[in-house]
Amino acid sequence: MTRSRILYLLLTFAGGLAAGVALPALAGPAGSKVTNLLTASLSKDFTPGREVLIDLVEIPPHQKLDWHWHPGEEFHYYLEGDPVIERGDGPSITGKPGTVGHVPFKARHQATAGERGAKILVFRVHTKGEPWRYLDEKPASQSAGKERESPPTSVSRR
Repeated sequence: MTRSRILYLLLTFAGGLAAGVALPALAGPAGSKVTNLLTASLSKDFTPGREVLIDLVEIPPHQKLDWHWHPGEEFHYYLEGDPVIERGDGPSITGKPGTVGHVPFKARHQATAGERGAKILVFRVHTKGEPWRYLDEKPASQSAGKERESPPTSVSRR
């Protein structure tokens, strides 16, 4: 990725935060919350059919999200807490504040928060037009589930 593309993405992200536009929604059981901070299409000349989603994921103490997968690459920046990201196809990721993690394209995963809960900034390069996630309640020995979940509803804060 070129420097100008990275700068463009960072400025777009900062502009979205400054505008205060968010899409709050429940991400799973017991009060877990996902707030969409930015959804932006990537240039057709650069990466056709892709968009960037940046979400803030908050998980209360001792709670876990449902098993799911995304039609995109997912990158995490762990802000608070002690999350463990279990992956159906690889080793678990233990998040500590100030560290990063990566969940590959379409990889099944589930986040679990420990005693301190978890707050994670999630940056996803996503297949444009697809649901933001697919729930997958099936065991790892079965094929990935196809239950679609609609994206959060748009809410303006001002």
